[in-house]
Amino acid sequence: MAAPDSWLSTKPDAEKLVRALRLGPELISTVEMHRGAYVAWGKELHRMPEGLVLGVPTSVGPMLTTGLFDWDAKLRMALEPFIPRRVYHGDEDESVGAFMSRRLGDEMVTRLAAPLLGGIFAGDADSLSVRAAFPQFVAAERDHGSLIMAMRAQMRARAAKAEAEGEKQPRPGFLSLRGGLGTMIQAVVDDLHGVDVRTSCPVLRVTKLEPDDARGRYAVETGRGTELADDIVFAGPRTPPLKSFAGSTAPSPRPSIAPWTTPRLQRSFSHSNAPRWPRARRQRLHRTAHARPEDPRRHVGIQQMDHRAPGGHVLMRAFLGGAGRDEVLAEDDEELADLALRELRIFTPIDGRPLFSRVFRFHRASPQPYLGHLPRIRALSEQVSHHAGLYIAGSGLDGIGIPDCIRQAETVARQLLS
Repeated sequence: MAAPDSWLSTKPDAEKLVRALRLGPELISTVEMHRGAYVAWGKELHRMPEGLVLGVPTSVGPMLTTGLFDWDAKLRMALEPFIPRRVYHGDEDESVGAFMSRRLGDEMVTRLAAPLLGGIFAGDADSLSVRAAFPQFVAAERDHGSLIMAMRAQMRARAAKAEAEGEKQPRPGFLSLRGGLGTMIQAVVDDLHGVDVRTSCPVLRVTKLEPDDARGRYAVETGRGTELADDIVFAGPRTPPLKSFAGSTAPSPRPSIAPWTTPRLQRSFSHSNAPRWPRARRQRLHRTAHARPEDPRRHVGIQQMDHRAPGGHVLMRAFLGGAGRDEVLAEDDEELADLALRELRIFTPIDGRPLFSRVFRFHRASPQPYLGHLPRIRALSEQVSHHAGLYIAGSGLDGIGIPDCIRQAETVARQLLS
């Protein structure tokens, strides 16, 4: 089994759920000495300048001293507050790459924004919809006329809030649980007293019973038989198809009601856990992540968290592949582990073999909010609204990641209870 190893701390929904499940003492975060991110460019590993907020610079000093950008690019970024804002009309859209290039310049996109922002989705920044993937950028341009000015205002507001609440240390970027995120799932299951929770039980068909059924129920066909349900929630990036709605006067959904899960809208990536070097070889491994925008075939991310390995060792996760790099998945486990180690050795002082490695493949594991995502989701929601008791949620619908999925689940739960 393999799963995400952490979630973004700035989105509060996951932490709220963890604390509600009485798992607060199990919370862990990225190690302070390992915080920071790097970008490989020009045969060097450049630390991302301080003050970046999702790739948007907010501090002058770090941008002047970084070797990641040429002086022409630095000057172009400095002109961002004077770039006219764009107003979107109707369903007009723009890719993340085009948006960032328009605001901050081409070099910023190539060397930082594309690997950073596209890497969040393991996708292509020139294909992702900025209105769907990063609506905060669109709002920042609309309300402030400048990303830099908007991000500075947000930082001041967060600092003032932290001071008012007595927070002396900045919040960590990522949170997790000491025993892994499976702990949260098991705690949710244990908290559902009297509820029959089934796993490994695929749904084959969902059929609307009305008008024959006065309650408007659904027949749910699984590999274990057919059961009746008052409400259905389709969740996850691979929403099962609805085959028929017998007797319904409302328009039936197409065979697949999840247009964002077609092969074009998904990603494939492979990651290998390449762990545990003795502490003597670990002292300079204080790099939370790095990406290689110069090599479009590979996206390499490295992450370290405390409590993941015994004393004197380090556990590292390397991510390979992504949109347009599916060929990586064709390699066998040993080759992928060796590839990850070779990539790490380019910029990291590793002079031995790991004590062990694990390779996990995630085929089309994350939906891609491509251009036109919002009107597609709006059309999907309109279809679903014709069928009482039918709900949709999950990664790729409205946001991506664990906190977004939890937020959507709570919204659907409130609708069901009402």
